[in-house]
Amino acid sequence: MKKIIYFLYTLLIFSSCIEKKTISNKKDTTDKNDTLSTTLSENESDLLKFESTISYADFIVNIENANAKIDLNSHKLGQRFRTVIKDAYNNENALFAGHYSLATWGCGSPCQQSLLIDRRDGKIYDSPPASGGYEFQKNSRMLLINPPDSLGYYFKDCSYCRPEVYILNEETKKFERKI
Repeated sequence: MKKIIYFLYTLLIFSSCIEKKTISNKKDTTDKNDTLSTTLSENESDLLKFESTISYADFIVNIENANAKIDLNSHKLGQRFRTVIKDAYNNENALFAGHYSLATWGCGSPCQQSLLIDRRDGKIYDSPPASGGYEFQKNSRMLLINPPDSLGYYFKDCSYCRPEVYILNEETKKFERKI
């Protein structure tokens, strides 16, 4: 008898957690050009549009063919993360700001860490941590942390999901937060 009561109680809990949706047979009268607002209308209170006042084109640099030997001893994390650093250094998709490579790896959920490798002298430098990934271009000094989705939106109630823009200062080898 106890097993039956436990089973029914568990079933009741699970069924109460399921979101019920009503299906309507009404004809869709929305304008075909208004698909973005229609798609977002259910969740628009949860989303914010990311609109940056700066772009990758504002920080264009020339791409160089530099391939110095990596100095793993130039940073305290160099030896510890040598495999991901070497993999990023050899990966063309990790090229950043003309003559750098950006090594990134997961450090838990939601957590991502990164290091900057100068391909001219092989030295390794700090770069900002992220929660939702990185977006960058090989010919720009701009680094976007926690990029929004493909439509430019992110969750407003998620404190660690907010997109942030950093610019690499090549003189100091440090990232400066802009947004």
